Amino acid sequence: MRIRAPKKNKSDILKTYLQSETDLTSKINESLFNKFFDILEKKISDHISIELRNFGVFKSKFMEPRYGSDPRNNKKIYIPSKWKVTFKASEKINKKLNEKT
Repeated sequence: MRIRAPKKNKSDILKTYLQSETDLTSKINESLFNKFFDILEKKISDHISIELRNFGVFKSKFMEPRYGSDPRNNKKIYIPSKWKVTFKASEKINKKLNEKT
């Protein structure tokens, strides 16, 4: 049986953060939050690995062109090369994730 985790988007995370932080104005906090994600996006698109200690590593990985099959009719299809983002969680995150089961 597959268990689905609840989803949170960027604005949900920002609202949760703003409720716990009162030192700075919400506009400054939102600006810092958005700047962090802009930098993350820029570095990943420049193919630079980003390691966030005790959280994980984001990397961009080049996928070679290959042939796959269309599941509807089982015909061979060409899949062109592309870049994709991978994330490897830290040991600390993996331990926290698995201790609650």
